[in-house]
Amino acid sequence: MPAQQPKKIIIIGGGIVGSATAYFLTRHASYDPELHSIVMLEASSIATASSGKAGGFLASWATPNCLAPLSFKLHQSLAQQHQGDELWGFRPVYAAEVELEADETDADNLHLPPRPGISDDRPSDLDWLLPGSVREYTEIGTPSDSAQVHPYLLTNKLAQLAEASGVAIVIGSATSIDYSPDGSSVASVTYSSRGETTVLEATDVLVAAGPWSSKLLPQVKLLAPKGHSIAIQPSKDPISPYILFPKIHAANPILSPEIYPRPKDTINDFETVYASGPGYYDVPLPDLAAQVTTEQEKCDDVWQAVRNVSQEIRDGKIIMSQACYKAQIRKHADGEEAGPVVGPMPVTGLWLATGLDEWGIQNGPGVGLVMSEFILEGRTTSASVEALDPKHWI
Repeated sequence: MPAQQPKKIIIIGGGIVGSATAYFLTRHASYDPELHSIVMLEASSIATASSGKAGGFLASWATPNCLAPLSFKLHQSLAQQHQGDELWGFRPVYAAEVELEADETDADNLHLPPRPGISDDRPSDLDWLLPGSVREYTEIGTPSDSAQVHPYLLTNKLAQLAEASGVAIVIGSATSIDYSPDGSSVASVTYSSRGETTVLEATDVLVAAGPWSSKLLPQVKLLAPKGHSIAIQPSKDPISPYILFPKIHAANPILSPEIYPRPKDTINDFETVYASGPGYYDVPLPDLAAQVTTEQEKCDDVWQAVRNVSQEIRDGKIIMSQACYKAQIRKHADGEEAGPVVGPMPVTGLWLATGLDEWGIQNGPGVGLVMSEFILEGRTTSASVEALDPKHWI
């Protein structure tokens, strides 16, 4: 067997993809910390962007089907190996699409009188929705194929485990990827931190910076919808683990936010409810994830919607309001496969992993494992991801 050549690997982006790639690189059979070096370069802090602010729903039936089942299994194994149930809130869940009737009164106690055509057909333990509010309940996930995590906690734990295995985490903003004189291969990455400029030599560079990937690779065209979310401490504890994708009927047009009950975790010693609204395409992407602003009226819209379908939510309190941008290849219908982009760029040693859209947390570990194989083996063995190759759309 020929001797391995030393690799100087730089991962740009400290979100779920960058952290998972760093983790799996250090677990790869070919990884030798005395031979190879790995730097994860993050402009703000680990999981500052959508990897720290997403809902964290997981499903083996997610898209794309070439990657999602693998990634779902990896979530399960990571939780088993590293106490994911305690450290990042991993647990199997039910998931459903529901049509709900809102109570828009200002009364403290919500009440919907019996109405013709409202069957209120739902599982008996889904008891935190307003009685009489369920028009239609359609199960789309069960604990055998669906689960959830706290994205911020998961991403940070993977980064910590990678760092403990030899990965250097550097806080700095990548300003350029530098190439060999003939442009055929990567040579280094230049970054700035606290007004100082530093150049890191590289044999391999993975751009995993979400929607900011386009700033380093202008040929990578991405949409960047901005979404808002809130976290609520409900009045009832526990809240049964049902992830809901609702359509809410009301006298006035109203948002239909996704609703995610979450277990107690290392941030909160009480259960929470996460709710997120739709994405908007008319808000420019700032230079850094740390510069993302929260538009309070968007969060207020989410709150108004969810408080009108649950007494436990209405009687609770908002503990966090936030916003983030997702990396999206193109607009698409629900369930339609549209990305991510994973694989080699047409320059030796340059790799791309972005465009994970609404399935970023779900598919992050799968992308991380695949990228570790690409970088250390030059090919993938865990999943066939040729359909995600950048050559198909760049």
